Amino acid sequence: MRYQSEHLRNSIRTNFIYRPIKMANLITRTVLNPLVTAPLLLLFTQAPEQVREPILDQLRQHVSTDTITKAITALRWLTGLGLARWLHNSMNELAQNNFRLRSEKHRYYWPKEIAVITGAAGGFGSLMAKDLATKGIAIIAIDITEDLPKDMQNDPRIHYYRCDITSKDAVDSMAQDVKEKYGDPSILINNAGVAFNHTITNASASSLQKIFGVNILSHYYMCQAFLPAMLQQKKGHVVTIASMASFVTPAGMVSYSNTKSAALSFHEGLQSEARVVHNAPEVKFTVVHPNFAATGMVAPYADQLKKAGMSILRPEVVSDAVVKQILSGRGRQILVPENEMAVSLLRALPFWLTQPIMRIAERNMPKDTLGQGSG
Repeated sequence: MRYQSEHLRNSIRTNFIYRPIKMANLITRTVLNPLVTAPLLLLFTQAPEQVREPILDQLRQHVSTDTITKAITALRWLTGLGLARWLHNSMNELAQNNFRLRSEKHRYYWPKEIAVITGAAGGFGSLMAKDLATKGIAIIAIDITEDLPKDMQNDPRIHYYRCDITSKDAVDSMAQDVKEKYGDPSILINNAGVAFNHTITNASASSLQKIFGVNILSHYYMCQAFLPAMLQQKKGHVVTIASMASFVTPAGMVSYSNTKSAALSFHEGLQSEARVVHNAPEVKFTVVHPNFAATGMVAPYADQLKKAGMSILRPEVVSDAVVKQILSGRGRQILVPENEMAVSLLRALPFWLTQPIMRIAERNMPKDTLGQGSG
């Protein structure tokens, strides 16, 4: 079985946590979007009289003048809040790039760059590998399957290494061969991940060793092998694929959430050490938090999940976001979809606010699927 970035039952349970906050996401996309509110505000306040007055006359036939005045006031506030949110996001991205206004894109010549991708035989990994290869980037695809899919085997820019990334010796041996044959990579995508359907009390030792080995320890081994050259050259980009499970820990997927929270912490530590220990603020770091995505593994269950009211991302949405960020020459924290920002707030809000949300979600969980073996 190849490294997988999601597991069906765990994904289903995570989505039950997200459902109570869907309204917050809808608000973010509409009433707090200045691209929606600002044109309306300008239409009602700044448009030419011959345009504005007929619209207001139509409204007065249904609501009072006082109501229209209050609505315009509300639009002013919403537009201001939306612009403040945009400024907040812009400053966040600037901070994640060490307050460097200029990107590092000008330092990359894609046909000469090398990208290492773990979990590259399927899912997000294969999509990212194929997409980056079309830009001319040489791909070092890493997985534990016998070989890559045929369409990847036929791409001369994709080079496959079968490697157990939970073994430091195996990673070091693979890395040495990569450097000797192709040179030092400037892009590392820690994408591989696994998950198991178990609870804390019935998780087997082997499943715990594997999930922590693949989902977090391998990040250390891969960075120890490839990051030093990036730091020395002050050029590179490390992408960590985390999850929305970085922010919330539902029953039955504690180990998975543990590793994804650790992946976020790992990303933050990479940024800090590159800047403080190695004086290499030019090296970029990106962490990605995808929601439930429709991979081949869960395709047979798509109708069932949709009927349950769960949103399913196209995996290309995730891979496209990662590739776009790499090509931008800037680092960032990416939530996919971006309107799921409310999920990340669960870590910042007080318990008396988050626990009622969790308890409501827990009542809807399919408890008959919890902990049916450790994988």
